[in-house]
Amino acid sequence: MRALRLHGIDDLRVDEVPVPTPGPAEVLVEVAACGIGARDLMVVRGGAPPGVRLPQVLGHEAAGTVATVGAEVTDWQPGDRVAVLVGRPCKRCGYCSIGRENLCASLVVPGIDTDGALAGFVVADPDLLAPVPAGVPFHEAAIVVDAVATPYHALKRAGLAEGSTIAIFGMGGLGMHALLLAKLWGADVVGVDVDPVNLERALAWGADAAVDARDGDAAARIHELSAGGVDRAIEFVGSARSVDQAVRSVAPGGRTVVVGLGPEQLASLPMQDFVARELEVAGSFGSTLQDVGELFDLLEDERLDLSRSVTHTTDLAGVEAGLRRLETREEHPVRTVVTDLR
Repeated sequence: MRALRLHGIDDLRVDEVPVPTPGPAEVLVEVAACGIGARDLMVVRGGAPPGVRLPQVLGHEAAGTVATVGAEVTDWQPGDRVAVLVGRPCKRCGYCSIGRENLCASLVVPGIDTDGALAGFVVADPDLLAPVPAGVPFHEAAIVVDAVATPYHALKRAGLAEGSTIAIFGMGGLGMHALLLAKLWGADVVGVDVDPVNLERALAWGADAAVDARDGDAAARIHELSAGGVDRAIEFVGSARSVDQAVRSVAPGGRTVVVGLGPEQLASLPMQDFVARELEVAGSFGSTLQDVGELFDLLEDERLDLSRSVTHTTDLAGVEAGLRRLETREEHPVRTVVTDLR
């Protein structure tokens, strides 16, 4: 089979490799679609975890068809349409036992910690597959497990409720899906970005207002629009300044959820303001199997529409160009998906 493998920093190659063999408790999935995103870019630019064996197959956002199952697998059959969850938890720790497997200290992420799914086939844990409804195309199903599930989990962490107001900082792929989901919740949404095209798209996708953050004080504008601050804010940029603006944008009693990853130390409000206004700041990492299942239910019920989400498709040879597009924001991608893996 063909596979996109990382041989070193910025060294991507399409290689011919053997089809992996699933163990007795594993499933082999023929990959129909695999998204590429910021995590892939991080690994390619030198962020692979120490000790990872190179060359390594990239890709962590996949959907396809069950090809074969191990002798001990009873829940899946060849031909089943599935999406592959982003990480493999240990299934034994306290976090795994309460459905917070995204916090498992032993979590293994394909394409980052081990071989991933930018290939013709990928081996998967049968407990970490989600059934894909017949009416959902594979290129949309693939992005559900990360690009959609990550903001969905963050919105749940935010405690969003019908009729509440929320500011979304960063209207890229994650932010746009947060917008779609927040509107499903019945919330009023303010989209925040430095890119006019992203702001225009946010309004076209249903945002109630858009704030240009280039003047450096988005929080003040949000306070004007919302008469004193929003109930919730979510930050997808990964910038300390952006997080600070998100925290400042909420009303007393508000909560800010930070999803973006960056190297900086977080800034903060003066302690007196933070305490007196009873503000909350929470982190949000990835998603859970329950999150993914709930999203596929929304898709099957036709309540969630991802038809505009995949703005670019490519083959394995085009992944490097897709990563550059993501890095430079040229053509303003929401999500790029590899749909030709043969």
